[in-house]
Amino acid sequence: MQTQIYLIRHGEIYNPKGIIYGRLPRFGLTKKGKEQLQKTAEFFEDKHIDVLYASPLLRARQSAKIINNKLGLSQIHISQQIIEIKTSYQGTYESELDPLQSEVYLKPLKKTDETIEQIAERMKKFIKKIAKRYEGKHIAVVSHGDPIMIVKAIAQNKKLSFYIFKTNNYIQHGEVYQLIIDEKDTWKIKNVFKPQV
Repeated sequence: MQTQIYLIRHGEIYNPKGIIYGRLPRFGLTKKGKEQLQKTAEFFEDKHIDVLYASPLLRARQSAKIINNKLGLSQIHISQQIIEIKTSYQGTYESELDPLQSEVYLKPLKKTDETIEQIAERMKKFIKKIAKRYEGKHIAVVSHGDPIMIVKAIAQNKKLSFYIFKTNNYIQHGEVYQLIIDEKDTWKIKNVFKPQV
């Protein structure tokens, strides 16, 4: 029996100052971000989604609400396990880092900053938990770029390296990956939708 988990990156964020927002509050969607998620919501109309999860951050909750307005599920489940990465760089300007923001992982400011391995561990726990709880179901999960890219690397049996998932193929706003998990706990992932706005 296959369980299908759709991993969705939230829509474009209103961030005119180019701040590394991380887990900071009040970073919501732009008009374009809302339009992206309208397209994503339309993609899900015939996918028979049983359950919808979202990160607790505003941009993810807003994105999930747009999807749920189309699907009409009874509730949106909020999970801390799928939240954005924890980094002490949040609040600084993107222009102060190299173009790939590699300092976030390669030069952490504090010991409390999350490593790629720590993010992978919490995402794996979340995926395994919902795959067991909703075996054979279709689950939509609104999360963030890096956590989703790390799940992709896990599913493809790639080394958990910064350079593996910071590529030109980085998940776009509103983009959807389909993760299929079978009864043997084999993971297969593929891109299934990218909004054109």
